Amino acid sequence: MTDRRANDVERLAAEYLQNTLEWDEASDNARKANVFFDRIHALYKQLRETEAGRAAIASLMNHPQRAVQLTAAGHSLAWCEAEAVAVLEEIEKDPGLLAISAKYTLKAHREGTLEFDW
Repeated sequence: MTDRRANDVERLAAEYLQNTLEWDEASDNARKANVFFDRIHALYKQLRETEAGRAAIASLMNHPQRAVQLTAAGHSLAWCEAEAVAVLEEIEKDPGLLAISAKYTLKAHREGTLEFDW
């Protein structure tokens, strides 16, 4: 990978992380949270196009914030399914909205209805 592409991946991954943290902080304000969610999705669609981008998202499954783990795991199901499922199953054990999101992400994945191409 060229230095420019590596820098692009690093920049996009940093934006993905920052927007995910802000999405989590805005969870009590749906209008504000949705703006961050849409940004995260757009960044995911760019990052998933390269191996380095997919690796950058997958690495965030180890982030200390549960919201980051949740988002990264959901997005990583397509390329590192076993690890992503394990992360989502752990989050599912927690109380709160992130656990509910993990539960339904896993349910849709297992049913084959999980879709990120919108």
